[in-house]
Amino acid sequence: MKKWMSLSIAMALLVTVLSACGGNGKESNAGQGAGEASGKPVDITVLVGKEEIAKPFEAMVKEYNESQDKAKLTIIPLSGANGYERMTTLYASNNAPTVISIGQELPLMKDKLLDLSDQEWVQNASAGTLDYATYDGKVLGMPMSVEAFGFIYNKAVLDKATGGSFDPATVKTVDDLKALFEKVKASGVAPITVTPIDWSLGAHFANILFTDQSSDRDARHKFMEDMKSGSVDLANNAVFNGWMDTFELMKEYNTAKDAPLAAQYDEAPLLLADGGAAMWFMGNWAYPQIKEADPDGEYGFLPVPISNNADDYGNSQISASVSLYWAIDKEQSTPEQQAAAKDFLNWMIGSEKGQDYYVNQFSAIPAFSNFKIQPEDSLSQSVLNYMDKQQTLEWMNLYFPPDGYPTMGAALQKYLTGALDRAGVAKEIEDYWKKQK
Repeated sequence: MKKWMSLSIAMALLVTVLSACGGNGKESNAGQGAGEASGKPVDITVLVGKEEIAKPFEAMVKEYNESQDKAKLTIIPLSGANGYERMTTLYASNNAPTVISIGQELPLMKDKLLDLSDQEWVQNASAGTLDYATYDGKVLGMPMSVEAFGFIYNKAVLDKATGGSFDPATVKTVDDLKALFEKVKASGVAPITVTPIDWSLGAHFANILFTDQSSDRDARHKFMEDMKSGSVDLANNAVFNGWMDTFELMKEYNTAKDAPLAAQYDEAPLLLADGGAAMWFMGNWAYPQIKEADPDGEYGFLPVPISNNADDYGNSQISASVSLYWAIDKEQSTPEQQAAAKDFLNWMIGSEKGQDYYVNQFSAIPAFSNFKIQPEDSLSQSVLNYMDKQQTLEWMNLYFPPDGYPTMGAALQKYLTGALDRAGVAKEIEDYWKKQK
């Protein structure tokens, strides 16, 4: 999500300082290409919400700026805000980004976004990846990549703990997961590290509560509407209780059990890579940090089981979808800036250099059929394996309101510290959704 839920959200990019802003209503020579009107490079900006790719993205932008003289791209940092807050602040100050990475905020921002339906990449987008970003027949966002989350495991650690070549298909129930945790603990390694960031808990882990309600899309989205109407009793909801059973295991076997909110995001990939923890609840966007610490290691995804019936929906699937889209502002950017933004997006996914950054530096799984460069790392291969077997779950967190993940994340944080019990978590989640329309 990273995403943008600060995947999306609340992470500052330590990158170039904002030096150029949106169009601010400036007049322009419509119809001319990027940089053609004045002979000078067109200044465009991009707001990125993925801290994990901050360094390679900055390097890519630098190379892009040096490769052509029609446009100059500058990265806008989040400056400690979450994505939606930063976007609304920039729009309010008439400094809207030209290019925006956007996820769950897209429905709220759709009237400010440029129609990209005429772009060539639309024809190459993988099946279903444009659905979320299409309104009234207009494609408002370019899929960033396919992302997945679940329990990332270090295979070498699990091989040692289980006494063989670990197969994730052997863990299909909550009891299976507990037994695995016990084996890992007996081997002298912490079974799991839990990063207590609200977007990880309140967007990604909470996604499982919603998407596991039913294998039928309409039924699980009805569940979300029932939450809003106040007709759901979570205390007596089987999926909720199974979900909390799994979260209880995560709490009990957590590396930071004694101080769960002190755990830092940057510590987790090192723990996993160094064998200090066998698993980490996170997504494949974190692979660049894991790879940096353990370039030759083998990693994979384990689904998050929430019941003791191996056949229950969700026990053998991982959450995988397009979580973020690239969009272009149409309100405050000039036609020249919009043209330059389109050129940049096309360069990112169409050029050999752009594809190389995308796959080999961002560790992204392309959402397009025409990519010549494909991911070869073990974690991406694990995702592709689940996709090939059609063992994937919908990212329903894309439909959460912008304040949904902070609120539900806070409830789960309280549970980790013992400040809330299961009934308290149920009440806080129910109370939040009853206020949504």
